[in-house]
Amino acid sequence: MKIVFLCGSLEIGRDGVGDYVRRLAIELSQYEHQVTGIALNDHYVTEETSSLSQIEDNNISIIRLPSIWSSKQRFNRVQYWIDMSNPEWISLQFVPFSFHHKGLHFGLTEQLIKVGKNRLWHIMVHELWVGMEKETSIKYRYWGEVQKYLIKNLIAKINPKVIHTQLLLYKIELAKMGFVSNLLLLFSNIPAANKVLNKNSVLVKNTSAYKNEISLIVFGHIHPDAPINQFAYDASQYAKRNNIVISLTMIGRCGSEQEHWAAQWKSFNLPVRILGEQNAECISLTLQNSSLGIATNPIHLVGKSGTAAAMKEHGLPIICVSRPWNPRDTKELELPANIYAYSEGEFDKYIDNYLYISAPSDISAVSQQLLHDLLNAN
Repeated sequence: MKIVFLCGSLEIGRDGVGDYVRRLAIELSQYEHQVTGIALNDHYVTEETSSLSQIEDNNISIIRLPSIWSSKQRFNRVQYWIDMSNPEWISLQFVPFSFHHKGLHFGLTEQLIKVGKNRLWHIMVHELWVGMEKETSIKYRYWGEVQKYLIKNLIAKINPKVIHTQLLLYKIELAKMGFVSNLLLLFSNIPAANKVLNKNSVLVKNTSAYKNEISLIVFGHIHPDAPINQFAYDASQYAKRNNIVISLTMIGRCGSEQEHWAAQWKSFNLPVRILGEQNAECISLTLQNSSLGIATNPIHLVGKSGTAAAMKEHGLPIICVSRPWNPRDTKELELPANIYAYSEGEFDKYIDNYLYISAPSDISAVSQQLLHDLLNAN
């Protein structure tokens, strides 16, 4: 099968969806499928780049088109590369902000229809519109309504044979617009290094140090307005009651909130380690030596977090420490397994009910599901 993936950027380590496409392309090539990745709006290049990566006996083509080019110029090249690849399937990896800095991609639909004429379309919905939560502002609610209109128009006119998303919330919202989608869970962009597997192929964690220290870890961007002060206080009280050390490690590009989190943690005399950007092996080993992961995404959105997927793949239960976020116009959703939504005064629950995480969806399972759904599309 020949597949072309379309996304915003393919800068390694700088774009989560781009990294997702690269890893998925490599995996699919192992099954002798011909894969091309095209970045339609890449902010990290100033001229067109094309490269060929050889994985065993298979080649993966990576094409990157600069965002500084006009839309016409970029899509002329997209047309050229699609014609050269001659794929059976075009897979649009959709994030509104990948194609426009405000997520308002006027004109994108018509351009995609033109370059994908007479070909089968697949859409992976990584994100929908802003302002989906009850707590949103009027500005974001109206902004989201415009995005929603554009998304509905895009899907209706492209008429994809297969639609995937990784969130139950997004599946419900797509259904409200009249589109049937299937869940395709997110895999980790950080492979587990030197992992030991048990009979169920689940990472076996070394928990011998858990009796003396509980090591919490934050990996990647920290979203603002999380109740870190209260969370740190609760952790300190648990540490005192149980005569145990509770440490916080921050790794990766955590952003402007990193110093705020570190200051709050230290204010309660709890130890902090800031490791910054590290290679994949170092990140993997650090995750393996941690007790619990902290995600700052709201729990209903944690399924689209690549860093949360990495924590799951490394056997970590996850605590969501985030701002209030409750979906509008949607009935109460089932919460993901082995993920806790933090509430004030309930730190004991997360520790005392420490659960060994069930086997996550790995990249092999995800790629096989994708292929199955494409091959069996009506």
